[in-house]
Amino acid sequence: MRLFIISNRLPVNATKIRDKLTFTPSAGGLATGLNSLDTQLEKHWIGWPGIDANSETERQKIREYLLPHRFYPVFLSSRQIKEYYEGYSNSTIWPLCHYFFSYVQHENVCWETYKKVNELFCQEAVRLLEPTDIVWIQDYQLMLLPGMLRHHYPHISIGYFHHIPFPSYELFRILPEKMQLLNGLLGADLVAFHTEDYMRYFMIATQRISGINFREREVQLVNRIVHADAFPMGINFALYYDSPYNPKVQHYIRQLRQNLRETRLILTVDRLDYSKGIIHRLKGFALFLKKHPEYHGQVSLSMIIVPSRSNVEKYADLKQQIDEMVSAVNSEYATIKWTPIHYYYRNFPFEELVALYHIADIALVTPLRDGMNLVAKEYVATKRERPGILILSEMAGAALELPEAIIINPNDVNEIEEAILKALQMPEKEQLAKLRRMQAVISQQTVSKWATDFVRKLQDIRERNEQLHKKLIETQNMRSIRKAYQKAAQRLLMLDYDGTLVGFTNEPQESVPTPELKRLLSVFTMDKKNTVVICSGRDRETLEKWFGQFPLCMAAEHGAFYKEHGVWHEKIHGELWNDDILQIIRQIIDKTPGSMLEIKRTSLVWHYRNVHSWLGFVREQQLIDALQIPCHDLGLQIMRGNKIVEIKSPLCTKGAVVKMLLQNSRYDFLLAIGDDTTDEDMFRAMPPEAITIKIGPLSANARYNLYAQSQTLPFLKGLISH
Repeated sequence: MRLFIISNRLPVNATKIRDKLTFTPSAGGLATGLNSLDTQLEKHWIGWPGIDANSETERQKIREYLLPHRFYPVFLSSRQIKEYYEGYSNSTIWPLCHYFFSYVQHENVCWETYKKVNELFCQEAVRLLEPTDIVWIQDYQLMLLPGMLRHHYPHISIGYFHHIPFPSYELFRILPEKMQLLNGLLGADLVAFHTEDYMRYFMIATQRISGINFREREVQLVNRIVHADAFPMGINFALYYDSPYNPKVQHYIRQLRQNLRETRLILTVDRLDYSKGIIHRLKGFALFLKKHPEYHGQVSLSMIIVPSRSNVEKYADLKQQIDEMVSAVNSEYATIKWTPIHYYYRNFPFEELVALYHIADIALVTPLRDGMNLVAKEYVATKRERPGILILSEMAGAALELPEAIIINPNDVNEIEEAILKALQMPEKEQLAKLRRMQAVISQQTVSKWATDFVRKLQDIRERNEQLHKKLIETQNMRSIRKAYQKAAQRLLMLDYDGTLVGFTNEPQESVPTPELKRLLSVFTMDKKNTVVICSGRDRETLEKWFGQFPLCMAAEHGAFYKEHGVWHEKIHGELWNDDILQIIRQIIDKTPGSMLEIKRTSLVWHYRNVHSWLGFVREQQLIDALQIPCHDLGLQIMRGNKIVEIKSPLCTKGAVVKMLLQNSRYDFLLAIGDDTTDEDMFRAMPPEAITIKIGPLSANARYNLYAQSQTLPFLKGLISH
């Protein structure tokens, strides 16, 4: 078993200087975290090497250098980088996910190239992968890749991590390709995000767009479980915490202290991007200087902007706006001895950056939207035995883990100004106490733990999916089931109806038995060795109309009525509910177009098959919550089924029917097959050796599984075939 990491970029960057290739490690938290992954798995990495290698000779040299490191390049042309990376990835998905709707650019050629590049990554992976491998796909540039790989490897373990925010449904729905992107992500077994909010937005978008409802963060598709989860990414805490003792860092610390003297330092570190809130931050600092002249000459803002996408118009415009604002503030407030804003448009070496972190009195981290933001955690980690305060945007994922920071709305320049004043006035003892609490969190939630937790969860889901695959009825176990059936002298066949013997229709009353089903029932009931029982939630009049001509048993309304030897027996008498329960259901129906109430002799059923899946999911929970108390008072059971909610007596269960039959006769072959929650009682009541089969989502109580209702009749035919 091997672990294949697939990301847009490899952790090594290739460059060409005077026709000579050089390779340097890529910076960034992702490479650090995945390189420090605590696992025994053999790691491999697929990604773009960072260069447009034109000739095959050049490509071969890159492959030969990367191969010993288990790195595998995907070569992209300059045009593909422009259309896939700068185009669809960063001009469509990026602004949408960061809530900059007006910045979204959509060109069909960029979408086509995005698909093509995802296919190139898929081709390289397929060339290398084996079915036992684990695949971990990184981020928004490769949202289609999980689904593409799933097509080639139906049972391989695939994880996907979305490192940027996931937008609300109302934003995500505007994408013309929303369904393709979601289907791509659902190719993964584990889809993960930095925060619970982004995970929830993904699940809601999936429910609203694809009609797939997650329950308990999970959904079972045709033959596997898909799990959504949140794993907040951390940093290499020890590296930053110990950095003040690094001799090179100490050298920079001494230099900075000498230059700053008594000036207090506010530090900001960002990549050039409109999502980082840099303009709002500058406005907030300018407002602080305007309202608090007593701090002139005492406080400076040191602003580091890392160059990014400078050839893109919006980024070039942002850079110009920043330059002009910095110049305006410094022109208005600077003196010979004091500069309000120190502005650096470049990368800083690690040692110099952590020295700035260490001496900065305040870190001002105010993105308008951010997946996590590791700068906030890096700043806190370097404050070893030194006070400092973090001002942090509530829109950053890190805010959930660092509530001791001064949390602000980054869109409100007044809040930024007030937070700066509060931070400057905060007593040193309080600063240190807050830092210690934040350090206690980030020292545990490290980048290594983040990566390890994700892979462990993916392995757990892999094991569960393997158990699911073992339950699937395929050629080998079908032979043994058929053999047991044919050698048996006395057989019990318990058959659910809706969703099992027939598929669901939009109108529940229209699910009439097909001629094929009737022919099959005729064959089974003619065999004297068989006791055939149709066990359904349907009313007895309907079952009698459909199957009264067959010599079989029937349990109607989950056993409230039972027919054997041609005679119906009634176990429950009269209506069990009251007007309060009816009123609650009717209120829900009024608010849910397409839903309906079915009133049976002993139960009530709210159907919502004709309701939009997301609305039905919401109303279902509202109805169940509203019914809890009145049903408890009357001793009634609330049963959630397939697009239904049923209120009935707890005495009427399919399990009770099974127990009655087992008391009356002995069987050497027992079969129970069903698709819904009500069938779980039937599975539990069966002895361990029984052939219990769940259709659709996996059941812990059933021994076997069929993908879909369409497989039921072929399975039953297989029992009697030779």
